[in-house]
Amino acid sequence: MADTSMEWLTDEGMEDLLAQPGMALVVFMAQWCQPCQTLASRLDRLASRHSAQLGCYLVDADQYPASAQKYGIRGLPTLVLFVDGDLEATRVGALDDDQLDAFIDAAL
Repeated sequence: MADTSMEWLTDEGMEDLLAQPGMALVVFMAQWCQPCQTLASRLDRLASRHSAQLGCYLVDADQYPASAQKYGIRGLPTLVLFVDGDLEATRVGALDDDQLDAFIDAAL
């Protein structure tokens, strides 16, 4: 899977994460998805820039389809921003650095 330092979540890990207060970016990816692989290094930079305000996590949509289905994931990669466990915003696609920052900054 993508070479990244971000934490990978299971279905159970996803539920545990969303039971906690705070802001979390969860990115649904798949091993076969080239745009997902392209996005991975950008996500590492985003995670390090926003580490004080935002937790960043990954979910393999093929391995954990229940989570993908629960949040209506239809395309990959899909970025889902949660605030205090509530879905705040979603974006689909391999966003560039400026688009990633704008997506996060809108919620901060």
